[in-house]
Amino acid sequence: MTRGGGCEFSMNATSVVTAFESYIGLVEAGVGLLPAGGGLKEIARRTSEDFETGDLYPQIEHFFKLVAMAQVAGSGLEAKKWKLLKPCTDVVFNTHEVLYVVKAKVKSLHAKGYRAPAVDNNIRVCGQAGIANMKMILANMMAGRMMSPHDYEIAVRIATVISGGDVDSDSRVSEQYLLDLERKLFMQLIQMPKTLARIEHTLKTGKPLRN
Repeated sequence: MTRGGGCEFSMNATSVVTAFESYIGLVEAGVGLLPAGGGLKEIARRTSEDFETGDLYPQIEHFFKLVAMAQVAGSGLEAKKWKLLKPCTDVVFNTHEVLYVVKAKVKSLHAKGYRAPAVDNNIRVCGQAGIANMKMILANMMAGRMMSPHDYEIAVRIATVISGGDVDSDSRVSEQYLLDLERKLFMQLIQMPKTLARIEHTLKTGKPLRN
């Protein structure tokens, strides 16, 4: 399983090798939180990289639904399809061969003289317009009683981070700006009584609380 922080770790890695039978997802919403280990930053960064021009919103909405609903990919291939894993990810069908493939990939990167990429300070975001569009989705879900008021609070904050916050459409922001925004909104959520109740319930029962 590569869920929550494990998923964020893999999203921020240069290269990943995963077993085919892997369960991968950003599931923090289930305990009343948002991903704050760079996962939302990476969503915004990848979307900007994929769409230097054109409409960012459709891909942002795709990720938003995955994270806000705490969806989990049922395999490494599905995680690649969802874009939680990079296209260069190796999916290994025999679990016992994963370490062998990892070692070969590390040796290959070393032989090529790999260096960590520079920090990205030019991430294109959809800003206020993206947040507004996702709030409309949430309003419809609230009207249909598909989510609780606290689910709404969590989802709005997720939408805010992956859209780049309260900025104009097509603004450019830095990785550090997005990480700071992640942390700020995470700290807001973790102080809410309903989030604390979700965390306590999950620790005691191993099951999510819908409050």
